[in-house]
Amino acid sequence: MNLQKVPGQKLNDAVCDIIDAGGFSVAVLLEKLPEMPLNIQQHIVKKIEDFFYFHPENGAKLLKRLKKALDLVDHSCRAGILSAMADISERVEENDLIISGVGAHALTVLESDADFGRQTKAIEVVVKAAEYSSIPIIIKLMIRAAAGVDNFQNYQFIETSLLALKKLGGESLIRLLVNPSSEAATRLLRLEWRRMPENLLNETFIVLQRLDTDFAQLMLKVIDLSDFNLPFIAMINEGVTHNDKWVRQTAVAAMQKASEALNPEELSRLLNDSAGEVRLMAATSLGGFAAGQTGDILEELASRQGESREIRLNALYALFAQKNLAALQNLAVQPDSLQIAINAQGLASLLMPHEEGMKSMLAAYCLAKAELSGDAGHYLMELAEPEDLGMLIKYHAAGNTTQRERLIEFIRQFIDKKAGPRLDLALKKLAEPEQKALRLLMPA
Repeated sequence: MNLQKVPGQKLNDAVCDIIDAGGFSVAVLLEKLPEMPLNIQQHIVKKIEDFFYFHPENGAKLLKRLKKALDLVDHSCRAGILSAMADISERVEENDLIISGVGAHALTVLESDADFGRQTKAIEVVVKAAEYSSIPIIIKLMIRAAAGVDNFQNYQFIETSLLALKKLGGESLIRLLVNPSSEAATRLLRLEWRRMPENLLNETFIVLQRLDTDFAQLMLKVIDLSDFNLPFIAMINEGVTHNDKWVRQTAVAAMQKASEALNPEELSRLLNDSAGEVRLMAATSLGGFAAGQTGDILEELASRQGESREIRLNALYALFAQKNLAALQNLAVQPDSLQIAINAQGLASLLMPHEEGMKSMLAAYCLAKAELSGDAGHYLMELAEPEDLGMLIKYHAAGNTTQRERLIEFIRQFIDKKAGPRLDLALKKLAEPEQKALRLLMPA
């Protein structure tokens, strides 16, 4: 296999002959690939990429060799190999574990100057690899792709990105693509991402603030023109309530198509599907309808004892998106799962008038079992404002020893997270002994 001696005009034919030979020929080609000169590597990778695009079923046994070559070939060739791996994996799902090990390479492709076709394949890989750090990168690329959306590659990239962001980031994230200033979606994102790195959340918010009403209209139009608009019903609803009339108009058109495609009753039947991913999609989609239409269905799903924790939690988030306080209060006393109950209580508190919600959540936080204090504390922190410092002090004074210790730790975090002029003013309103005690908790 001395391809270095093959004249340039015949090199493509020579590579194709090796691939067409079948058997171990491609395996040997991949083995020798990293040792070849750059121009030869590039020729070979282009042909391998083309071959597996049309014949992905032939690559099932070669994924490991492709992965090895990916680590060793020149950087300019990695997007092509990754693209081939994505095409193969699409047909051979049992090899997803191999794909999940190349997430770092996919991130590199997303940050490179690769074309949108190859970056689309890289997005498919980062989803399978659960590379959550790709989220802000994908949004930045969507902004760039939007400038040339009439090009098929750009359009396909945006379609793939929407599905990827929904899977990686959740319902609230894709709502923010339409309305980055939505307080409800922002709050829900913080709740859904509470176990994500804080720097990822901050970076994502920064990128979201770059989006404008033109981008919102484009996203809704893409959904309207595509075959997968139903899973984005909540995103469409976000557009229906947008303050820009053109965004609302585009959202209404998309909503009509979604409503014609499937109604809540048909969606609810998917909640009994054998595939967990289908049930999860149905749960989040049902949250895009009015509480009167799907509230009872979602409440039953959230209380379903045999269902997975993830799907039950998503049913709670869907009820919160509907502002369905009554259903969440019912679920807050669920006897079978204390974790579902504390999450339902937290979401219900966020829908209550502020003072009522604070009192409700403080009581839940103080009484929660130790293993659930993290969940309860997250909702309390999301709800609490700097002006609530006095209320926290009162609850601390009234609690027993265990509760006071728990609240002291919470107040320490509260002071750190809510630091600023509003907290300084709230501190000045306290009695002098309380001020002195709290200053000891403040970071140096």
